[in-house]
Amino acid sequence: MLYLIVCTAIVILDQWFKGWVVANIELGTWKAFLPGILRLTHARNHGAAFSILQNMRWLFVVITAAFVITVVWAYLKKRVTYPLGLWSLTALTAGAIGNFIDRLRYGYVVDMFETEFMNFAVFNIADCFITVGGILFCIYLLFFYEKKEPGALSKRDEDDEID
Repeated sequence: MLYLIVCTAIVILDQWFKGWVVANIELGTWKAFLPGILRLTHARNHGAAFSILQNMRWLFVVITAAFVITVVWAYLKKRVTYPLGLWSLTALTAGAIGNFIDRLRYGYVVDMFETEFMNFAVFNIADCFITVGGILFCIYLLFFYEKKEPGALSKRDEDDEID
């Protein structure tokens, strides 16, 4: 239940902040946020990260829906029970839903954070949670999944079953 509450809070924060940007910053313009580090820029992304796969809205909608259904299934079937796995999936799911709502609502994703100290893609809160959640989930899979999840089949176990 806590994971659902946190996921919902992240989605609400993401959507509120995107709404604030749309209402207060003209498209293509920016406002100072953390001078020298980050500014708020109202941008639209019709693709995925770094604007790849432009105008593939329905592909992203289908992939996101499939991802969220898979995460809910994994949660209900207790395929992931270790806290690092659960928190990483919570972050990933919240970010995915935040951008999913934008794609359904606007046909694009609202982005707003632009780094001033380096040339980098403009991103949003949902993107931050997708990135951090993805990194944490990789760490979970690499170092914790086989050791901490009941029923997880290790490579050694698979080899023993084949013999």
